[in-house]
Amino acid sequence: MLQTLVEQFNQAHPQWQIIVQARPAVSLPMDVATAVNEGGGPHLVIVQSHTLGALVSAGALRPLDDLISASELNSLIPAAAGAARVTVGDQAALFGLPISFDTLALYYNRANVLQPPSSVEELLLTGRALTDRERTPPVWGVAYNLALDRTIGYLYAFGGRVFDENGAVVLGDSGRAGAERWLAWLSELYRDERVLATLDGVVVDRVLQAREAIMTIDWAHAQAEYRAIWNDQLGVTPLPKLNATDRSPQPYVQADVIVVNARLTDQAEQAAVQAFMRFMIEVSSQRALLAAGRQPTQLALQLSDTDLDDRVQLAAARAFRTQAQQGLPMPADRLANEVVWTTLVDMHLSAVRGLLTPEQAVTIADEILRSRFAPP
Repeated sequence: MLQTLVEQFNQAHPQWQIIVQARPAVSLPMDVATAVNEGGGPHLVIVQSHTLGALVSAGALRPLDDLISASELNSLIPAAAGAARVTVGDQAALFGLPISFDTLALYYNRANVLQPPSSVEELLLTGRALTDRERTPPVWGVAYNLALDRTIGYLYAFGGRVFDENGAVVLGDSGRAGAERWLAWLSELYRDERVLATLDGVVVDRVLQAREAIMTIDWAHAQAEYRAIWNDQLGVTPLPKLNATDRSPQPYVQADVIVVNARLTDQAEQAAVQAFMRFMIEVSSQRALLAAGRQPTQLALQLSDTDLDDRVQLAAARAFRTQAQQGLPMPADRLANEVVWTTLVDMHLSAVRGLLTPEQAVTIADEILRSRFAPP
């Protein structure tokens, strides 16, 4: 798919030629940082947005605010654009152009669920009714991987917060009540015998692959796996809201972003880079990404019946876009990944497993974050 788009660009711009080189995704950020620091590296790279902070800290990337106009950025899903920003000093700068995004949604088998649940309460009620533990093997109405990345959206639905609008830690004060309710809810799910809610993602994957579960929550990039399981009966819908607070969850939105080598200073090369980035967010290119199973960031792509022949895939794309427009940018800053996320993981695991009460877990996490993000 990418190779095809590059060939189209090259044909339309014979004065510039983009050459595609594949590299392992796991080692790509470190490989790029090393190559740039040694004076080399590719002009352009496509990476996941959560790796931007480390690449910026390594001095490997060039900011893009002068290459991408505000109108171009505003044509993209806001949370995906936000995921491409990294704070340098006190200023957030754009370091990647998001060409596709990833977020969470509810997957379900339409053969068993005619109308998807619109609330968490309905989801669990329906899931418990569909569960049959007497069968061999058991059938689960809901199989839910309780990992932090799949559940943190509901922290905000419960009214919890980690930071306020000014970046101050509020987990232990104004965000405490919601965070504690969220952790208590997860702990209850973990012990619910009528729901397969576990911290073991392998168990959830195995049950789903064996067609022993009817609903689950997962990332958009897993869509092909669920299509293989449920075929044309695959249903996808935004995450159900929480009736108890009348709030919708705000899951993270991650993006695949085009980044630029920090050493790129030649004006002609910058012009080629700018042209390619603009090409990748054009409606025709974004439609090609959609057809290849990626979730496009370009809002001008209407997702109408003419945009894709596959009805199931098109319906899923609508659900993912709706969810992304309600979501939050996945933090890309290095401290967010190295300190905040690991602290929240510890808080989450200790409370869900019952090693600490929700109150104790929140207190400890709040103290750790305040020690690292104390105001000057």
